[in-house]
Amino acid sequence: MTKEKKSLYKDVLEIIAAFLVAWLFYQGLAFVTGTALPIVSVVSDSMVHMKAFDEWWNGNKGFYETRNITKEKFAFFQFSNGLSRGDLLFVLNAEPEVGDVAIYQRTKTSITIVHRVVEKNPDGYIFKGDNNPGADPPVGKEQIVGKVLFAAPLLGYPRLALYAIGI
Repeated sequence: MTKEKKSLYKDVLEIIAAFLVAWLFYQGLAFVTGTALPIVSVVSDSMVHMKAFDEWWNGNKGFYETRNITKEKFAFFQFSNGLSRGDLLFVLNAEPEVGDVAIYQRTKTSITIVHRVVEKNPDGYIFKGDNNPGADPPVGKEQIVGKVLFAAPLLGYPRLALYAIGI
C-alpha cells in the first residue's frame, strides 16, 4: 500500500471513529438524562423576545395575567428573556412546572416543540411560545420529552445546518 493510500485509509477511519464517539456520547447523555432528546436546538423564533423585557411584557401581559402570571412572577421564570434560534438546549426528563421551558412532541407529526408551560392541570399542560399570540393546543403528560435546564447561545447552529439539509 502506498503512503497516500495509507493516509487516506487512516483519515477515513478517524472520521468514522469521530462519528462513533459522538453517537456513543449522545446515547450516554440520553441514558443519564432519561430522555431520548437530551440536546435540542431551537429552530424557530417562537420563543424570541424582539423587544426589551418591559416593552415585551406590555404587549403580552393580557395573555399571562388571565392565568395569574404577573410581570414580577414572569421575570423570575427560567429564560424570562426568551430563547433565540440557534440556542442549544440541555434537556432533562423532569416534570415541568408553570414558567418552565419544556419540550414536547405533537402526537400526529412527532414534531418537537420548545415552549413555555403557562398552565398545568390534571389532564396535562398548556404551552405557549413567548413570541406567539396564543397558546398551543393542550398537551398530554405522555407528550412531554423533558424540561430545559440550560441554554447555550449560538451553539445549536451546526444542528440547524444539518436540519436544513435534511439530516
